[in-house]
Amino acid sequence: MLRSILVVSGLLLVLGGCDNVGRAFDPNVTPGGPTPGSGESIIQVVPIGGDVRDGRPKVKEIQPTDGGWPATVPVVIEFNESVNEASIAPTSPNGTDGRIILRVLGTTTALPCLYDFVAGGKVLVMRPVTALSNEGSPSYEVVLLPEARDVDGLRFQVSGDEEILATFQVNQDTSFTDGRILMTSPRDNKTDASRESDYLVFFDRPANLSSINEATNFVLRQNGVAVAGSIDIPLQILGQDDVRAVRFVPDALLAADQRYEFVVEDTITFGASGKLDYGGGTPYAVFDTIGPQAPTEVHVGNPTVGFDDKINRQNQPSVVLHVTTSADTQAGDRVLARIYGGDRETSETSDIAFVEAEATAPVAGVQTVVVDFAGKLGQLADPKFDDGAITFAVQSRRGSEQSAFAQSDPDDVPWFDVTVPTLTRVGPPGESASNDIYTDLEHLALHGTASEELGEATLTDGVNPAAGMFASQGNGFFLMNPVQLGRLTAPRGYTLTITDLAGNMAEAAITGSIRQRGMVTGTVAGTLTVEAFDHATLAPIANATVLVDPGVPTVPATGQLTATTDANGIATFSGLATTQHTVTIVAAGYDLATFMNTAAARVSLPLRPMTDPVATFSGDALFQPSVGSTVLVGNSAIDDPLQLGIATTSTSPLEIPATSITPNRPQVLTAFGGNFEPIAVPAFAYHGYQMLGPTFLTAEPPEEPAAPGGASKASIVLAPATGTTANLAVAYAKDFGAAAGLDVGDLVGGGPIVRVTASLLGFGGQVLGGVGVATLTSGASYLVDATYGLPLATGLVSFSPSFWVVAEARDNGGRVSRHRTLLVTLLGTVIDVAAVPSIPVITAPAGPAARLL
Repeated sequence: MLRSILVVSGLLLVLGGCDNVGRAFDPNVTPGGPTPGSGESIIQVVPIGGDVRDGRPKVKEIQPTDGGWPATVPVVIEFNESVNEASIAPTSPNGTDGRIILRVLGTTTALPCLYDFVAGGKVLVMRPVTALSNEGSPSYEVVLLPEARDVDGLRFQVSGDEEILATFQVNQDTSFTDGRILMTSPRDNKTDASRESDYLVFFDRPANLSSINEATNFVLRQNGVAVAGSIDIPLQILGQDDVRAVRFVPDALLAADQRYEFVVEDTITFGASGKLDYGGGTPYAVFDTIGPQAPTEVHVGNPTVGFDDKINRQNQPSVVLHVTTSADTQAGDRVLARIYGGDRETSETSDIAFVEAEATAPVAGVQTVVVDFAGKLGQLADPKFDDGAITFAVQSRRGSEQSAFAQSDPDDVPWFDVTVPTLTRVGPPGESASNDIYTDLEHLALHGTASEELGEATLTDGVNPAAGMFASQGNGFFLMNPVQLGRLTAPRGYTLTITDLAGNMAEAAITGSIRQRGMVTGTVAGTLTVEAFDHATLAPIANATVLVDPGVPTVPATGQLTATTDANGIATFSGLATTQHTVTIVAAGYDLATFMNTAAARVSLPLRPMTDPVATFSGDALFQPSVGSTVLVGNSAIDDPLQLGIATTSTSPLEIPATSITPNRPQVLTAFGGNFEPIAVPAFAYHGYQMLGPTFLTAEPPEEPAAPGGASKASIVLAPATGTTANLAVAYAKDFGAAAGLDVGDLVGGGPIVRVTASLLGFGGQVLGGVGVATLTSGASYLVDATYGLPLATGLVSFSPSFWVVAEARDNGGRVSRHRTLLVTLLGTVIDVAAVPSIPVITAPAGPAARLL
């Protein structure tokens, strides 16, 4: 399909290879052009429904002129082609620095106006911000200033410093309440209206919209038969319809080479007592259509497989566009195609350039016309465009007639890129500049950063099926789907291939090793390997002291062995006589770590650094809160294992407070909005999942890792929970009276809180997946129910999310009992096999304290 896209603006050195003869004498080498960095463009993408013509642009009609107009009259200007909106409309907040201005006759100060471009950029509507004054019958003038341009960058002809386009007076008696038609588009007696035209009528004062009817008094007809269509109001002011402009949108394309009539009646009303004064002419206006119709589709004709509408290193030298013509195309019709992209010859990042080519339809009817751009897009070493989004614009021509332009559908994401992607880094910081990956998990969801956004990536490790990419973002950060590692006893090699959005593959595959930390595995058989690593960075810790005690340590130590870790954080002990041992690691700047009485042959332990052990996360929740509502935010990297989520406050419900997180881990973010703690299900009204985008349909990478001691800030969008959540099928009972040591008569908040959490393969910790409620039934027994978000289960299925219902009771003495049960999300049922845990009791040994080390 062909649709409209946003217009891009910027500065351009005019291209060759275009047929507008005006460019030969109007290059951008003279003073007075756009200011660098202003965002103004000499070239603009021709809009949907727009047109281009040879030579300088011209004003075909302007209203109002002369006198007798009310203070509400807008200024409407029709051009012979689409104009460059950025070169005409004001950019200042007061709206007075446009290059077509309205001012009081005899003054030099522009009046603030709203500028609207309609009819494919061929009509400008200027609406004064403040109503014009009719006291003393003042005169106004519309003035064209230098540097106003058409979409191809050609200037209007301006003699001297300005050109007066029209003068008029606002001197209508205030007792006159009838409205008049100021102008129509297409204008009366136009003989070359495009078949894609809507019909626009501009009144000199706001009409009563309820009085306008497309079947009776606002009718476009052909051969006396009304054309089916609907009324639309294209302009607004202060968020309200401005009924000085009314558009009729035909249900179907206008017929070829036909005369159309516009008929109105005085039953169209204005204000309390006015009616339409149209002079009694029936029809009020007529226009004739041309024969050719705009093409219906345009695509890259020789794309790389899997990268439709992308121009890359493979097809750039010989790219062709396939243009689908309309059913009434005639043999010999010409198809003009343009490719717009960022201009590589200038330093302004928003600059636009275009190239065009033409081909002839060999037969009549619907067909694919091949438009050849071979050699027109520059060389691979010196391409015509910057890497990035491009637009295809196409038009049909027959003799001197030319249809409106159509554009490529932006949903197809046409793209130009001839730069090979490179890998910047993978995973968190490692021990070298190699591509080795470090993880402390049994599944690896590789994340990294490339030189640009990726379209595809594949990870192979020689063990698992190849893993594809989950998502990438504009800065090159990407996330792969997880692969299973289990517990590795040695590094595992991997190969990563990356391909950018346009289909350019990295020149060579990336290779490296997966190095696993934090695993306890094997059975000791005389030899024990101990690894020490930094919990925050996953980097090895050299020169750490490792103590190995047989079985459970004694005081004083008996049979204790010591060693120092090497540059890889490894210490090896041989000739062990016992099958059980206790490992203790001590290193300067780190908290001590001990692993008690294990039979493992390999023990990899994290040491928490005393300096910068954490990073900080904060952000914003984006939704419309109601009175008293707050947000609960989940982050898979929360440092405190007792913290089930991050709560905003009722006074600042959208502000996510700063929270400690584990550094160097990607962050899965979720959010739930409502009144917490809830008293019934559904337990929340809004929810959001950063990795699924604001609509839950667009895969996005997680929030990037934060550096140790650093900060991470993110925003997460919440959407209404209607239809995208589920409750437990049946609430279940839990008796916290069974938690020995918990003071159930003095619980924080009066009772347990309930959360749904989810664990995801490739991510440490858990993330918030829902909220629940615990209702007291008797004694210390509660009925547990919960609401959970379905998008997390369905949108992140490649990470095999496991859901849990967590009921946690905390007494005011600081004691916590947390019960967790597995949730089967598809059925809404739980697998509840564990009792509520008691509070552990720690008994200090008798006798005087002694140092272990």
